[in-house]
Amino acid sequence: MSLKKLDNQFLLLLLLGLFACSRPEPEEAGHSRSLDAWPVPEGEEVPKATAKTPKDSTAYEWENGYLLLSWKTLAQVTFEWEFSGELEAEVPVPNFSKTVQALEGQPVQIKGYVIPMGDPDAPFTILSANPYKQCFFCGGAGPETVMDVLLKEGEKRHFDMDETTVFRGRLRLNRDDFDYLNYILEDAEVVD
Repeated sequence: MSLKKLDNQFLLLLLLGLFACSRPEPEEAGHSRSLDAWPVPEGEEVPKATAKTPKDSTAYEWENGYLLLSWKTLAQVTFEWEFSGELEAEVPVPNFSKTVQALEGQPVQIKGYVIPMGDPDAPFTILSANPYKQCFFCGGAGPETVMDVLLKEGEKRHFDMDETTVFRGRLRLNRDDFDYLNYILEDAEVVD
């Protein structure tokens, strides 16, 4: 099976998940069941960023040249439903905030739960802010809580469901290529 066909099947499952699941109510502060607060220590707020934030190394926490990206930062996006002739369905199209737009192409590091795609030799996997049962596909979270991870050649490709993993790579924002999720981590590697 080709990667494009596998991706299109994945996207259709993703869209079905949107229709089948309802978005949960926001949880009380401090009671998150996800990794959305990582790496911000409990009790501290995520820094508010401007469009020039990545160039200001003091605005974020950095480790070994990689910006420590949180899922709360990635949540700074809204969605509009538009009809896709390619998929013959209504799809959520992201409107990324200026903060998120400023992260395009930046070297980032992010922690999440792995959702394997079935083929253990596939050059990509999915990373989620939430465990599988609470993720975008079956738990009602939004598309901002998942990311395609395109692994470098030679990187680990066999992951267990919900394996908590830290990846680093370059962040790419995706608004209109329906073969991929809205967030893509390119040239990704596992952080030991």
